[in-house]
This record gives sequence, structure tokens and C-alpha cells, in this order.
Amino acid sequence: MLKKFAYGLPILLIAGCADTSDRYRDTQQLELPPELPIEHTHSQTAIAENDLKPKTSALSGLLSFEDHETKPKLALKTRPDRAWEIVSTALKLSGLEVLDKNRELNRFQVKYDADNTEGEEGNVLDLFLNNDYEDSEYVITLKEEILGTMVNAELSKADEFAEDGSARLIRLLHKIIDEKIINRDTSRPAEE
Repeated sequence: MLKKFAYGLPILLIAGCADTSDRYRDTQQLELPPELPIEHTHSQTAIAENDLKPKTSALSGLLSFEDHETKPKLALKTRPDRAWEIVSTALKLSGLEVLDKNRELNRFQVKYDADNTEGEEGNVLDLFLNNDYEDSEYVITLKEEILGTMVNAELSKADEFAEDGSARLIRLLHKIIDEKIINRDTSRPAEE
């Protein structure tokens, strides 16, 4: 008897669950939402792809630059550790040779030719005609101030015969930080 009960109970449970009511299958009796007429009283202009993108970057308030003829001022309105990463990335993107980094002193030592203001190679004539500056070593320092982290550059070894191109180096860093880090074009694929 126990054997029949052990086999019969699961069969009865399965048979009892198999029966479903027709009320769940018939959707004809459900109420439909009302159909509203669509009225276009104003013609809409087509939206260009660039209209949906913000005109300025969310990071645009991060950079402050005052261009004075002899000593431009570049300030990054952020924490010193984040400013260090931004300047480090800008140096990589510019292709400048970084000779030394010291995170504790917040300074970089780079090799820079101030005749090359764009960070690009010039043509052969520019090498001979436009050679006002020598390839020199510069020290880039980050100093925390009230306005943020100031980025300064100066010649590594003060030489009375060498021309100081530190103002051009600051302008180059500003250009790279502004164009390639803060306001970079995200629609183009990343450069490698």
C-alpha cells in the first residue's frame, strides 16, 4: 500500500497542476488603450549629430591659462596627484623625452627644443633657418596654490648663452592638455 501511495501521489500532483484555466489564454476580453490622434502643429527641424553633443567638455573649468609674453601661467584646478597625472599624460602625448620624474618633489626633467613649438618635426629648412633655441633640459615643477596646481618650467642648468624657451614649453603643455586631454574629439579613434 505504501508503494502505491508513493507512486500515486506524484502522479496526482502532476495531473492537478497540468490543468490551466482558459481565462489566462483568452486575451480578447482585455481592455485596449484609446487611440489618440497625432497632431503636428509645428514643423520640426532635423537634428544634426553634433547638436546632441555638449559644446564644451565637463572638464573645461579644470584649466586656467594666462598668456604673458615672457612668463605664461598655467594652472590646473585640481588636486596635486591628479595634476601630476595630467602633466605626465601631456608629456607622453607631446613626444618630449622625459629624463627624470620625482613624484615627491612634483617635478619632471625633460629635453625640449623650443624651436619646435607644435611638438612636431619640422622640415629641413626649418632646422637651419629657424634655430633660435638649442635642445635643452627643462625642469617642470608642480606647485600647489590657492587657485590650484601651478605648472612652471625653467631651464635645468642656467646658461648665459642659452635662450630660455620655458614660455614656449608652457604654451605647448597648455595646447596639449586643452586639445588632447580636456577637449579631445571622442568621435575619432584613439591614436596609438
